[in-house]
Amino acid sequence: MNDIFRALGRAIVSQFHPRMLWLAVWPFLVAFVAWLLVGSVFNRLATERIARFVADSFVGATIDATFSWMGFGGGVDVLAWIIYWGLVFALMVLTALVIIATVAMPTVVDHVAGRDYPALARKQGGSYVGSLGNALWVTIVFIIGFVVTIPLWLIAPLAFIVPLLWWGWATARMFRYDALVIHASAEERQTLHQRHGKAFLLIGVIVSLLNFVPPLFFLVPILGGLAFTHYGLHALEALRAERGEVGLVGTSV
Repeated sequence: MNDIFRALGRAIVSQFHPRMLWLAVWPFLVAFVAWLLVGSVFNRLATERIARFVADSFVGATIDATFSWMGFGGGVDVLAWIIYWGLVFALMVLTALVIIATVAMPTVVDHVAGRDYPALARKQGGSYVGSLGNALWVTIVFIIGFVVTIPLWLIAPLAFIVPLLWWGWATARMFRYDALVIHASAEERQTLHQRHGKAFLLIGVIVSLLNFVPPLFFLVPILGGLAFTHYGLHALEALRAERGEVGLVGTSV
């Protein structure tokens, strides 16, 4: 746990560097504008279909009856609107995650490694194609899983827990590859994924909590990238020290 909080603390410090602040802004702006336009175009059609689905559920019928009892109509329509824009928001954040992972992570890794791990050898155990493939796979699985589990949102506690776990999983799977691909060999990367899989997931969940705190959600993609880079490079340094390899001494923040 100490290494996890250490990585998160260093990520927060790194976040305030001008280069990292800019990286936090532009990917989310691109994703925000793109999906806001798409969401506006398909708003009516999508909300109508969601409303039909919700109306057939026990929760939807209960909400509609509650609205009617209060003297208002359209309870199902309101819920459908919330679900629809929740999905659009999820696609915004996911798109920003993909942009950071596939475009900006080399800059993030160079920033962290140059300041904290300048002596850590770069074994280049992956490629840009591998990064794109990883991002594509994570995106497909996330979208399918996120949509399939939407009915669980109608159960009060799970409406928070299920999306959080999906965000944590996606963030961890998206960034753990890119955080290590430049410095770790393929074998080292696989070893670290196996040893620290739960830690990577926990970091993803902790970072993803910011998705529920407007306007801090725009920091999630870059903060996630920084946290995974700090954790991953520190773990790689420890692995090489364990194996007696040279060129391992990093500097402190």
